[in-house]
Amino acid sequence: MIYEQFITEIQKYWDLRKKGLKKQANSFLSAFTKYFKENVSERDADAVLFQFCKEYIDEMKFPGDHLPRRHLPFQITELLDSYLSRECERDQMPQMRWAYQIFGNTYNPHDPTLDHDFFPILKRAYMHEKCDPQTVKLYFEEQLASLWLGQHHFPESCGITKEEFESIVSVANKILSEKTVEPQLVDEFEYYVKLYQTYFE
Repeated sequence: MIYEQFITEIQKYWDLRKKGLKKQANSFLSAFTKYFKENVSERDADAVLFQFCKEYIDEMKFPGDHLPRRHLPFQITELLDSYLSRECERDQMPQMRWAYQIFGNTYNPHDPTLDHDFFPILKRAYMHEKCDPQTVKLYFEEQLASLWLGQHHFPESCGITKEEFESIVSVANKILSEKTVEPQLVDEFEYYVKLYQTYFE
């Protein structure tokens, strides 16, 4: 199967959903993905899914009606889970970043150590020799998200300990010393640092 054939079938699913025919759309997609898994070689499937991730995530080629991009149904994420799991095991980039972007850090099937380390896939992507600007931004934004969550109930209480705050700041400063980060994100980080320092004082 070539990529154009794959996209044509996925587009049929999206068209059915747009018409409000969700049951028919899901039935159609289930049959198609079953065929894909059973009849497309792993090599060809990997090539197709690589191109799909590239266009869906990095090039934003599939906008939705109410979202910046089309939603990914379970049947598609199931295909991507299998593909990205193999690629993550091989430390491939940008596949490790894609795994994080698709599955996030609340559900990431590629992270058996998720309970011990909140976003190891993203850390691995950041430490990779092919780390790209998107990965840097995502990793830095994760530090900001942790700081935002911790200060959510200021001044009554703090959602993170002082040690956790210092650890987050250490990671963020390490990123800043190694990579280029967008100025507005740096400004946000510096604001949080001052805010926390005032709180802990």
